Amino acid sequence: MERGNVNDLSLLKEIPDPLTEARPAAATVVPARPAASPVRRQLRRRRCVALAIGALWLGAHLAAYGVRQDMHRLSARYIAAQLLLPALLAGASLLLAVAPGKLGLGLGASLLVALAVLGPLSFWLCAAFMPVPYATEMGGAFSLSSLVCLDLTLLWETAPLLLAGLALRRAFPASSRWRSALVGGALGLACGSAINLHCPNPNASHLVAGHGIPIVVAALVGGFVLSRWVRA
Repeated sequence: MERGNVNDLSLLKEIPDPLTEARPAAATVVPARPAASPVRRQLRRRRCVALAIGALWLGAHLAAYGVRQDMHRLSARYIAAQLLLPALLAGASLLLAVAPGKLGLGLGASLLVALAVLGPLSFWLCAAFMPVPYATEMGGAFSLSSLVCLDLTLLWETAPLLLAGLALRRAFPASSRWRSALVGGALGLACGSAINLHCPNPNASHLVAGHGIPIVVAALVGGFVLSRWVRA
């Protein structure tokens, strides 16, 4: 070391620290980034695919089980209430359930609750109070035919509910329970319209028990099961 640099203390920084060199470098922990929510294009594609498969599912079952043969005995009012109205409510409920709303958080909770309740309720009211189009001796609420229709409608609902869970995965950032209940009720209404198109039994008690109960089940499955899949 030159004599002129004796008082230069900055040279001490050049002396290596043996303890620092012996100590292993601490591993740098990089926090895991949360999985990104699906973009709108992916969601739109998944929804279209799910709707197409669900429609094919119901169409295939209707083709296999057949359409009721008493359509000529039904009034236009009865067809509108029992076949068209549930299908229209199903489509509207699905659109409102997935609507982004003003802030991208969906519709308000109070509106979602009202829609989720009114959909299945409208089916029950039409089934219970719509005049029977013609006299029949077919079974009522506690007959074997009601149990068959109940089981059949529940079966028809399984695939659409599963498809909805896959298509709407992590799509609801808010009010996921009620939006999911609305989705379940919408799918139940679609299957209710399909079973009404298949089953020729016009008895009110049969329609309420065999066709209406599965719609409520679908809404409950949506609110308590489907909501766990679609919560963002």
